[in-house]
Amino acid sequence: MSGGVREFYSIYLFVAPELLVAYIHFFFQLYDGNNENANLAGTFCGSTVPAPFLSTHNSLTVKFITDNSVEREGFNATYTTVDRPCGGIYNATSTSLTATSPNFPNEYPPFTLCTWVIDAPPHQQVRVVVEAFHLHSGQDCSRNYLELQDSPTHSQGLVHRFCGTETFPVPEFYSHDRTAIVTFKSDEYMINNGKQLHVSGFLSQGCSREYNQPFGYLKSPGWPGHHPNNMDCSIILRAPMNHTISLFFHAFSLEDSIQCSHDFLEVRNGSDVQSPLLGRFCGNTVPSPIFPQNHVVYIHFKSDFSGAHDGYEITWTSSSTGCGGTLYGVTGSFASPNYPATYHNNTDCEWAITAPKGRIVTVNFDFISIDDPGDCSSNYLILYNGPDASYPPAGFIQIRIKSEIAKKWPLSYNHLHR
Repeated sequence: MSGGVREFYSIYLFVAPELLVAYIHFFFQLYDGNNENANLAGTFCGSTVPAPFLSTHNSLTVKFITDNSVEREGFNATYTTVDRPCGGIYNATSTSLTATSPNFPNEYPPFTLCTWVIDAPPHQQVRVVVEAFHLHSGQDCSRNYLELQDSPTHSQGLVHRFCGTETFPVPEFYSHDRTAIVTFKSDEYMINNGKQLHVSGFLSQGCSREYNQPFGYLKSPGWPGHHPNNMDCSIILRAPMNHTISLFFHAFSLEDSIQCSHDFLEVRNGSDVQSPLLGRFCGNTVPSPIFPQNHVVYIHFKSDFSGAHDGYEITWTSSSTGCGGTLYGVTGSFASPNYPATYHNNTDCEWAITAPKGRIVTVNFDFISIDDPGDCSSNYLILYNGPDASYPPAGFIQIRIKSEIAKKWPLSYNHLHR
């Protein structure tokens, strides 16, 4: 185009061996891949030297552009190849495997992609505990996240994604089969890009568990298929000291027997088998919610040599106010305090239901009985389409109940793809 400013540009492609990544000091436009369609890591000009950059994979594309208006000294870049800073394939053992973001405990670099594959022996499971997880809350969740998933992913496997907007601790993760995949991705360039990630992976011996967290989701071994025979599982739920736990059963099916002498699920108000018994369950009747008024609950699941059934699915939460809390899991149920009995007068509870990213929440009421003069000013149940009434639609729902008169209600919820 005559009379315009002409541009001159050069493109450089750096390719490292397959298992290495490139490390470069640069002065130009940088793409994190083998062509200009890859993620743009940054455009740089002026006289300020950018920080060193570490590629995600084994190739980098550098594009140098000038016009004919000004001439400067140009640039001088050096590059080398280094081992991948994070990720890998590991065998799960009883000794903790520690995985951290690059530069931990300092900030990780932009365009970080770490994938850890943790494999247990056949018929064993992997336990993943996230010790530290801090991302910037303003980052796009589709490009900056921690993901925990089963491998292979199938109808019985789970995929959970967590972003910088989460306000709760990441719950412990147990793989459905023998392999768990942990993925940490940061796909944006920001000043002070990110904080830190610290993950521990273990071999989960047998079916016994101990959860030290304010809420969670429980399912029997093999769920949603039949549980194995000859199981003997001890599960401890331990919420913060000033909290009380609530248990809500979403599904339940165990072999029926007199006094539940064959297969059974026991719930005890304390930390061991000697604690007071709150209930012993078998058969196909879904148990009513359990409100132990304690921050520790002991659950014992036992099956004999025959008669395997579907097992159980339980949502549990806790609160410092005696009711309410965070509900987490693919599906679940919860109810007013003391259901099916009436709740106490002057009840004021709030629950937050959190779905995996990319999903929405459906809520179904099975029954409701809340007395009020008619204007819902003193006794009511409110559903907010977000963390509170001001938030837009999202995979999150806030529920609040307030009543001056004792009544009751149960409901169930589910997550659907958008």
